[in-house]
Amino acid sequence: MEKKSKLFLVLCLHRSGSSATAGVMHLLGIHMGDRLLQATKHNQKGHYENIDFLQLNQEILKSVRSTWNKPPSQELIAKTKFPLAKIQAFIDKNKKPFWGLKDPRTLLTFELWKPYLEEASDITYVFVHRPFDASVQSLANRDRNTIGAANQILIPYLKNLYHYRHNYSLPPENIIDVYYEDFINNPEPFVRKLNEKIGNPHDYRLMEVESFLDKRLKTF
Repeated sequence: MEKKSKLFLVLCLHRSGSSATAGVMHLLGIHMGDRLLQATKHNQKGHYENIDFLQLNQEILKSVRSTWNKPPSQELIAKTKFPLAKIQAFIDKNKKPFWGLKDPRTLLTFELWKPYLEEASDITYVFVHRPFDASVQSLANRDRNTIGAANQILIPYLKNLYHYRHNYSLPPENIIDVYYEDFINNPEPFVRKLNEKIGNPHDYRLMEVESFLDKRLKTF
């Protein structure tokens, strides 16, 4: 029987510190994708998002006439006519012994991905937490939008994050919580947990991680 791969699946809101989280995952040897979203002025060290994964999530949302900033209900997602064979094809092409996926839209599309990802991999769920008001402020600043509009966009993501983290009965040993405000100042606990999962020495590349996490690039 083929040994299952290990997938590190990031579940996060937009503007929550997930790019820094995924960048650390990349530094520790987790394959985040062959084609990654390019850095921008709002994310100067990169997003570490697999472009094909992002595009599939956009297609799923489009199939129910939704977008990232007009999030659908879970009931609507369940009614999608999106060809699920595309999900399997993506996994077959992208799966690695240690691989990661990060896109905030996954909080909206997770139910479609879950059975296919579970079949292919042992999953560690990396939940990224940041004070909600900080994510709202950061999104409003990035998109030159109002606080009210950013709040409306992110509330469904927050509800889904809470649901999957607290009400979904995921095995506790398969969960790593990242609290962005703590993580940016002291990444060692997260690095240690990831390295244990991967099989690296507990302090593997810790100095490189600390160099990567430039607090001056923190966006609000």
